[in-house]
Formats: sequence, C-alpha cells, structure tokens
Amino acid sequence: MAPTCGVTPRRVSRSLKGTSMPSSHHQVSASINTEQLANKIAAAVESAWHRAYGAGRLDVPISVVATLAALPEKDSCGHHVNETVSSWDADTFHDFARHTWSSVIRHRPEITHLLHPMVSWIFDDPDREVRSHAVAVAQAALRAGQPHLTGTERRFDVDLLGTVLTVLRPKPALKARGQFYTPGSIAKLVAGMSDVREHSNVTDPMMGTGGMFRAVAEVMRERGRDPHTIRWIGCDVDTLAVACATVNSMIWNLGTDIVFQAGNTLEPGWREVALAQREELRRLAADLQRDQAMNAFVRSL
Repeated sequence: MAPTCGVTPRRVSRSLKGTSMPSSHHQVSASINTEQLANKIAAAVESAWHRAYGAGRLDVPISVVATLAALPEKDSCGHHVNETVSSWDADTFHDFARHTWSSVIRHRPEITHLLHPMVSWIFDDPDREVRSHAVAVAQAALRAGQPHLTGTERRFDVDLLGTVLTVLRPKPALKARGQFYTPGSIAKLVAGMSDVREHSNVTDPMMGTGGMFRAVAEVMRERGRDPHTIRWIGCDVDTLAVACATVNSMIWNLGTDIVFQAGNTLEPGWREVALAQREELRRLAADLQRDQAMNAFVRSL
C-alpha cells in the first residue's frame, strides 16, 4: 500500500510541543540568511494584514505565524507543504489552528494563560471576515517561505515572531512602549560572555519575545550543554510579547521549565507569582484529568 502524503488540519508531522535538536543544524542553516528570510516573511505578513484588515489588533496575524510554525517544511513523503496548505480555505485553516493550539494546551496546560492573548480569538468562533483575513496572512507567509524557516532547524537561528511583532507595530507605538528588540548578533555576543551552566536559572526581566533566551540556548549548545536543564525566567509588560516568548520556547526547544509573567518587573515578587500560577494550572489540569479518568471508568461499569 502506498504511503499517504500531504498535510491535513488533524495530521501535522511536527508540533509545537517541542523537538530535539538535530546535529546537522548548522549545515542546514548555512545556505539561507535566516535574518533576511525572517524580514521577508514579516514584511509579507504586515502587507497582507494591513491590506485586508487595516490597522489595529495584532493577535490574529501573530497567531497565524505561530500556527504555521507547527508545520514541517515537507510532508512524510518529502513534498513541500506550501502547495497543500496554500489551497486551504478560511474554515480549513481555522480548524487547523484550533486543533494545533488545543493539542498544545492539552500537553502544556500550565502555559494556557500566557498563550491566551495570542490564541483566544481562535476559540471564540470568529466571523468569516476575520477567518478570511487570517488565511490571507497565512498564504502570504507561505509564499514568503515560512516553512523553510520554522519548518527546519533554521528556526533555532532567528526570532521570527519578534521580527513580525516589531514590523506590525507602528514605530511610535514601539517607542511609547519602550520596546527596542536586541538584534540576534548582539544577543549572542552578550550570551557568549556569560558562562551558563546546566541546571541553573536564566532570568530576563525585560524579555520581550525571548531573544536573549534564544541566544543563550545557542551558546549552550555550541558548548555541548543542554538548554532543557535550564529554568527560564522572564517578564514583560507586553502580554502579546510574552505570548510570543512562550511559543518561541517551543520553537527553540528550550524545554518545559519556563516561568514567565506578563506584568511589571518593578513589582516585588513577580517571579514567585509566575511560579505559583504555573503550579496552580498544573494542579488544576491534573485534577481534571483524574476526574475525567474516573468518569470514564464509572461509565464503563
């Protein structure tokens, strides 16, 4: 029997739940300038969104890019996914987005509140107009080559979500928020001057979309150390940036020990609050899973 190929909303070869770091990472990345590709994708997303929707909410285009990060570059038969996904209509893409984030939340319930500012619209049954705008952004990102970036090991080299968020936000808005994203090369230079050991904490009280974490993880891997052993602690006043950092922790395979908070780092105890929220959500998810298992057992009697 011939293998079944292609990508459907309910069959994704690689998910945002995390993957291991292939040893061929740098060889694969060398042939493409990832920063240029990220800027190309961001420009395409910005143009498609503002042409379709105009100015305003950014959760939809950002979440579209984040959703596409769940796609591999090629399907199980070696075919590029661009053609298949580009043919999806608005409802099919929305179904794929809902399935993707439902799967992520089931496996990582402790990050639900962090993702909420980005993905809540997907579960709110948006009207057809919003769905149409979303799929227009997805098609633009696919044409710009997003699967060649986030669908391969190149995703470790760049902060695509940070680039998209920066391009989508008007310059005055970035200045008013005091948001200045550190270039990847500068972040790596700073990370290279540190000596982060396994089983330690890395804290960034103004993390934005997490670019410094990406740089630290890259340096650790170059030194033969495992970023999965790190507790990543971060905070930012921008809830959408925190959501991007949360998704980035999966795209960059940082592991599951993240303690993020959307809030003001000048407020004392934000780390403790973030950790308490994470543990409470884990407890609630475990209780719910136990109750569901008990109900299933009772129904089987």
